[in-house]
Amino acid sequence: MAYTKAIQDGVDVLDCPVQMTKDGIPICLGSINLIQSTDIVRTGFSNLTETVPEIMQGSGIFTYNLSWSDIKSLKPVISSPQSQYKLFRNPKFQNAGKYLKLSEFLSMANTTSSLNGVLISIENAAYLAKQGFGVTDAVLKALNEAGYDKQTTQKVMIQSSSSSVLMKFKGKTNYQLVYKIDEDIGGAQSSTIDDIKRFASAVVISKDSVFPENSAFLAGATDVVSRLQAANLSVLVQTFSNEFTSQAWDFFSDATVEINSFYSGTGINGVITDFPKTSDRYRRNRCLKRGNKTPTYMIPVQPGGLLQLVTTDYLPPAEAPKPYLTESDVVEPPLPPVAKTTSIS
Repeated sequence: MAYTKAIQDGVDVLDCPVQMTKDGIPICLGSINLIQSTDIVRTGFSNLTETVPEIMQGSGIFTYNLSWSDIKSLKPVISSPQSQYKLFRNPKFQNAGKYLKLSEFLSMANTTSSLNGVLISIENAAYLAKQGFGVTDAVLKALNEAGYDKQTTQKVMIQSSSSSVLMKFKGKTNYQLVYKIDEDIGGAQSSTIDDIKRFASAVVISKDSVFPENSAFLAGATDVVSRLQAANLSVLVQTFSNEFTSQAWDFFSDATVEINSFYSGTGINGVITDFPKTSDRYRRNRCLKRGNKTPTYMIPVQPGGLLQLVTTDYLPPAEAPKPYLTESDVVEPPLPPVAKTTSIS
């Protein structure tokens, strides 16, 4: 249902975060932890809770412990990233929809002429390989069977925060490789950027890596976007949402003002968003093509400007600067071979 609505709302690229089931089927699900997106804690599978430090802090019930038929029997739970503020998305349909296999996702996308492409996100590949699940091989097989290895109409983007995953794809395909930096950064060493260029042509960074926040005020701006683009790396920023609590006060609780400040203010190459209709509406705004006649309300906000108006007594405490991305953050050993497992009936 979300994919269908996104297509209607003008999305360019649909994404599938790939998870593996117990019977080795790649599926599209936002998290490997089923507690975050299903009603599994209220089912008979609740006793499958375990702690896996290599994946996450705390405990969870993971997709690779259930078969595809088991997962299909669960009720979906709609995502509400701002639920801590009692903002819940579409409660009437919180359990609507169904789950998709990667093959079903690719079939749907392949027949949608308005799409520019698909993005396949792969995480936890090294741990899954040790458990006997070859997620990279499963993705390649699904893409080949859907004909994406031969067609040129839609681009295929492979995204991961693991350089070893992207190195696995490099040289084997013509797919665009996207490196996700999964922490807020204040900059990157030149040698680190050179390392990224060895295996990726685009980078995903957080909003805080562009405009650092302090207590929901913009504290300034980094040079991360300009430095990455100077190395011919496209820069995508995540995640843009419509809920006002997801935006810094400087953006006046306006999702369009936020997008404009990132795009016009720093020249990012694209946004990753929960609300593609808002972004599509923005890029069709005729004010963007008026040059010197651009109205003042389309001028990007000044990072740190609002914070300067706060009186001393009410200033938030100063925060340490974001860390720089270093070579040790990027360089990884190759993926381990997929462990052989004994099938049990």
